[in-house]
Amino acid sequence: MQAIPTLYFPGACEAALSFYRDAIGADILFHHRVGDIVDAAHVKPGTAHRTLRAGVVIGGVRFCLADGHGVSPGFQGVSLTLSCASALDAERTLAALADGGTVQIPLRATAWAEVFGTVVDRFGLHWTIEAGKRHDAA
Repeated sequence: MQAIPTLYFPGACEAALSFYRDAIGADILFHHRVGDIVDAAHVKPGTAHRTLRAGVVIGGVRFCLADGHGVSPGFQGVSLTLSCASALDAERTLAALADGGTVQIPLRATAWAEVFGTVVDRFGLHWTIEAGKRHDAA
């Protein structure tokens, strides 16, 4: 068994796919639109272009993304953590995700990481960015 998180972006999934590909190098595995999969007789007007299911890999972890018909927008109680190779990479990653979003905690040293920060991206998804384990951390 494998757990694969699914993230819903009502009406904005295609934009999210493009953003994450460009901002953090997400690898798009597949992208199925409603009109490509569902029989035309069952497609609701105005939804053929929407994402039924897409697969991406971010930092070696597979996710599914979708427009999520009937799913309420918003990500409450969820944060995705990106462990970066260096402080410079963390800086670049935080800045890329902050484009159209909001940095909540600027990068700074913590007890467990050389740098740590958080950002809510333009889609409302919370990200934790960190790099470099502190040698004095347990």
